[in-house]
Amino acid sequence: MALNLFFVTAWGRGDPRYGGVYDELREERAGEFRVLTLVSNKPSQDPILTAALKSGLAKLSRSTGRRLALSVLAGIYIGLAFTFYVTVLTGADALPWGLSRLMGGLVFSLGLILVVVCGAELFTSTVLTVIPWAKGLVRTGPMLRHWTLVFCGNALGALLLVGLLWLAGQHGQAGGQWGLKLMSVAKAKLHYDFGQAVVLGALCNLLVCLGIWMSFSAKDPMGKAALLVLPVAMFVSAGFEHSIANLFLIPMGIAIHQFADASFWQAVGTSPAQYADLTWSHFLQANLLPVTLGNILGGALFVGLSHWWIHGRQHDRQPHSNALLPKGNSIMSHDATKLTAGDLIDRQPLTLSPETGTREAAIALLGSGANAVLVVDQGKPVGQLDEQDLLRGYYLADQEGEMAIAELMQPLPFVATVDEPLVKLADRLAVDREKLYPISDAGYLTRYSDLSLARRAQLAAPNSNGLVLVMEGEVLAGVVHKRHVLAAMAGVAFEKAKLSTAA
Repeated sequence: MALNLFFVTAWGRGDPRYGGVYDELREERAGEFRVLTLVSNKPSQDPILTAALKSGLAKLSRSTGRRLALSVLAGIYIGLAFTFYVTVLTGADALPWGLSRLMGGLVFSLGLILVVVCGAELFTSTVLTVIPWAKGLVRTGPMLRHWTLVFCGNALGALLLVGLLWLAGQHGQAGGQWGLKLMSVAKAKLHYDFGQAVVLGALCNLLVCLGIWMSFSAKDPMGKAALLVLPVAMFVSAGFEHSIANLFLIPMGIAIHQFADASFWQAVGTSPAQYADLTWSHFLQANLLPVTLGNILGGALFVGLSHWWIHGRQHDRQPHSNALLPKGNSIMSHDATKLTAGDLIDRQPLTLSPETGTREAAIALLGSGANAVLVVDQGKPVGQLDEQDLLRGYYLADQEGEMAIAELMQPLPFVATVDEPLVKLADRLAVDREKLYPISDAGYLTRYSDLSLARRAQLAAPNSNGLVLVMEGEVLAGVVHKRHVLAAMAGVAFEKAKLSTAA
């Protein structure tokens, strides 16, 4: 995947290898920037899979309280959509069967649109967090706890809306026909056998998660909303089963059946006995349990894991930059003195935006195996981030709350060319020669020290040397990781491919 990056050539402000370039990156003066293209030498990961991965990591990185609050809202949103559905179909029995169901499906899409655009947490779409799990970025326990929390929050929100609509007397609308229509729809959902309910749940969430998957490709709310309408309309009109929608619909039907007064039943011309199967035990056994299992299969397996297997599995097989060194003291097949920075380029480094939170950044860094992250803002490299920076972020979070990595990142002082000898690059990464040998341009010693050379070298260690930007002419070719330079200097027999960070 080509990534447009901005870079600045040195404008006579000293050797760019010692920080001049980074100073210009920060100033952003007119005419100082050139648009450069990051050259890729390996296939890029599917952009929608990448967006789904980032979305999953963001969901998992939220606090428990925030996840619960967003889950309650999602339950309310889906319940509102079903309220819309019942309202539109009440009194529409004279319409052709397919047309009336299409109308219901179109209006029900409001629920998923509200969830996506407003950023709520819906169980049927949160099962796509299986993608970070498949990539090894989250363990099974935390993922399942997240699913459970979201499901419970959705249920709480749906039941809260049931209570509000009951207090509002919604079931008495249209002379009680609204309540009767809702009970009829709810009753029909309690007469599947277990296997049938599982399959209907799987088909439903296949469509829901395909809608979510497509929405990852859109950048604006209108585009996301438009991509969600037809998948939702199809699953509703086809009669597929959505566990969270049923957590509103069937409890609302149970409430009407159990608490409606005699005047309601007289107005609709039927009796409570006609809806005797609207009970909690029947709902849990005949619908909620099998449909929930089906929803997990349809979303996590048919969409999440299938797309990961097709688009992401090969990338996961790429060796990470923190791969264990081979056992024994092997010697490189090429002498380190013959290598250049270009031999160690990672052309697709791990990148994050400055707005990324500390926890999400930590999960991404640890999962990728990189020793540092390139921070990119609107296509421009603005800094780097390593484990020490993130630990500092956790420390500061106790006083200031979770921080964005823009407040934690380091500058990018090191720039190399693809043909720079590796030993020269290693020399620059090892010590700042101006600190180690404080000599003026005229050749005079500017500072005396009686410390040993080893101690002075320790004190002259340069800052921010986790990543080195590598230029290929006027094109930013990628980065070199400090640990790769160390591996080469140590004579470790890495293959070139093993020196690349997985996308």
